[in-house]
Amino acid sequence: MRTTRDRRPAALRRAAAAVLLGATALATAAPAAVAAPAAATTMLATGSTSAGQSLLQSGQSLQPGQSLVNGEMTLVMQDDGNLVLYLVGPYGNQGPALWNSGTYGNPGAYAVMQADGNFVVYRQGRSDPDGALWSSGTWGNPGNTVGIANGTLSVGGISGIHWQGYSNTLYGGTVTGMMSSKTYAESASVWLVMQADGNLVLYRKRDGAVLWASGTWNHPGAFAVISGGRLTVSTGGGDLWSSQSGDLRESSYLKVQDDANVVVYLQGRSDPGGAIWSTGTWGRG
Repeated sequence: MRTTRDRRPAALRRAAAAVLLGATALATAAPAAVAAPAAATTMLATGSTSAGQSLLQSGQSLQPGQSLVNGEMTLVMQDDGNLVLYLVGPYGNQGPALWNSGTYGNPGAYAVMQADGNFVVYRQGRSDPDGALWSSGTWGNPGNTVGIANGTLSVGGISGIHWQGYSNTLYGGTVTGMMSSKTYAESASVWLVMQADGNLVLYRKRDGAVLWASGTWNHPGAFAVISGGRLTVSTGGGDLWSSQSGDLRESSYLKVQDDANVVVYLQGRSDPGGAIWSTGTWGRG
């Protein structure tokens, strides 16, 4: 297969460095939220990636180090005060971050699903409105729960979903059209994540290593487009990065492969002769 290898080692190094900084680099700190006082809470048992709850009921909380888990994702209340949604690897290992509350820098902070329906992150030892660091803004809906199901982090109840922190629609590894911010496509060996910071990054599942990146961080809300044999990362006002491949008249799609390669193919083709561009990461899964 003829492929175009990524020749931007500096971008890849910067992406890897960003990963080492953790999920705190994905979003800026959120302003303090307006929240009603919390009702008495029941602490959950410490969560883990192998066994844990996937639903936080009304009146329950996530203390530092605790988590919700559903197998493919985990919501972690970190010791630094940030509430972070991570992908989960094949061995229960923590993968890349998809969403966070932006409340890092507040050690001891905790999250609570309040009886009034609001999901709130509070400073350590606080449960008053002035102690709120972030909230889902869903008060007025008693009985709400927060959970992870079908690729979605949400707060809702019998009347419907009232807030979504993250919703992924890209199941499987084939992408046509667009990858919105905070979505991912996957294969057996890798995740391709359109991060909240605007960087399109290919992660290896078994250890979370960065195999390739577009180098387009610091552009929140950026999205990826597959069109005319070309993969681009854009903000809508112009391209931030492009594969510079293909004929714009050609129909094409993107495939995240089990061999760890990401390939843009001509529509209807999946053979080497139909490949237009790739990340050049085959065999690295």
